[in-house]
Amino acid sequence: MREAVACGVELAVLALREGVRFAAPADRVVTLGDRAFSSVSQTVTPQGVLAIARAAEVSIADALAAAQAARWPLVVLDGVQDPGNVGAICRTAAAAGARAVAAVEDTADPFSTKAVRASAGTVFRLAVSRGRWSELSAWGGFGAAASGGESHFRADLASRPLLVFGGEVRGLRRNDLELVTIPMAPGVESLNVAAAAAILLFEIRRRLAV
Repeated sequence: MREAVACGVELAVLALREGVRFAAPADRVVTLGDRAFSSVSQTVTPQGVLAIARAAEVSIADALAAAQAARWPLVVLDGVQDPGNVGAICRTAAAAGARAVAAVEDTADPFSTKAVRASAGTVFRLAVSRGRWSELSAWGGFGAAASGGESHFRADLASRPLLVFGGEVRGLRRNDLELVTIPMAPGVESLNVAAAAAILLFEIRRRLAV
């Protein structure tokens, strides 16, 4: 919650469990008893603060522009259906210095409760958009693949407009992307998509810092 407030997220309702103190600007502040608070919370061990906020979603074009202004590719999530993975990738993207994430084609909502929780609130530091591949059809880039791509040690990841991560079941849906692969030990087929994203995003950060 503190991360969201620090990023300037507008709170429509701030709900506090009795005995909990938390100050933040909100249109409405309510205090709930333990039972009422537990009934509306979606976690087993809630921290005592809940909010309904206005998500500042941007267009695909604006997300792409934000990424390009920072000399970063737009991080595209293509059919990543697990909100935990979506949130983890957003958290890593913000930590690495990426500016924007686009969720396309059946990707879980980056602003869903589970995704926001998995991002530790850092999703609010990103320009986040939701759309379809048709809105990015004019742009190329690298797509992360378990095998068959150029090694990420050699691929110039920051030189393309897009860096795409596919769902763990269907993989990448566009067949015109340049593939990038993370070399692994023999016998290991693939990495979790969030782990792969962390490696590639921090490889970009390392090179931009040189």
